[in-house]
Amino acid sequence: MSIAEIILSILNVVFGTGFILTLVTLKQAKRKATTEVEKGNIELVTSSVNEMLQSVNALMVQNKELVKEVVTRSDENTELKKKLDCLSGRVEKMQKAIKDVLKAIEKLDVDESLLAKLKEEIK
Repeated sequence: MSIAEIILSILNVVFGTGFILTLVTLKQAKRKATTEVEKGNIELVTSSVNEMLQSVNALMVQNKELVKEVVTRSDENTELKKKLDCLSGRVEKMQKAIKDVLKAIEKLDVDESLLAKLKEEIK
């Protein structure tokens, strides 16, 4: 072996080993980067899911409040309908009584102009 071959062998060993170490280091760096990216993706998905759950919970609370309000208003409407029915019945009775009074007044020979005014006001 000549001196040149010895020097080339030494350089080959030095640079060859460095190349192998570089490949191993790059492979580990790639794994580490991939792991960190996957970890970041998992954290992103987790935070997104948590935000969605919080939004759903807030909507559920709002929904419950709206249901309570609708039930309350429905109860109020039921009470008002009962009162309206009661008033309608009373108005019908009053109208019947007024018609009966008009019939009685017609029999008493009251002035026709006064009777016409009464009929007009009643309608």
